[in-house]
Amino acid sequence: MKITKRSIMAADEFGEDEDLFGDMTADVDEVGDVEDAAEEDILDDEDVEEADIQEDDPEIDVDNNIVNHLIAECENCKGIFISAMIDSEQDVQSINGICPLCNKDTTQTLKWIIKDYPEE
Repeated sequence: MKITKRSIMAADEFGEDEDLFGDMTADVDEVGDVEDAAEEDILDDEDVEEADIQEDDPEIDVDNNIVNHLIAECENCKGIFISAMIDSEQDVQSINGICPLCNKDTTQTLKWIIKDYPEE
C-alpha cells in the first residue's frame, strides 16, 4: 500500500463569494461593551424571590396499555424497543420482522416483560 502525504493549506481569501458573508471586520465599538451586556442579564436573588413562579401540574397518563408486552433487542442495530408481542405461556425467545429503529428485516431477541406496578 502506498501512502501519499499532502499538506492542507487554509484559504487566504474568500474570492468571489466574499459578498455572501458581508463585512466580517466589525469594530468592537459597533458591537458594544460585552461586560455591560452581561451585567444587565444577571438576575439577583431578590428578583427570583419576588417573581411569581407557578409550577405546572404534571399530567402523565399512566394507562398506556403496554402491560405484558415484551421488550425486544434488534440483532442488527442493538436498539431496544417495545414489541407488539404479548407475554403468553408459549416459550418464544425471538421474532423476525422489520425493526422500528433501523427499518431492516432482522431477528429481534425478546429480553424483558413489562409488568404493572402495584399501587400502594
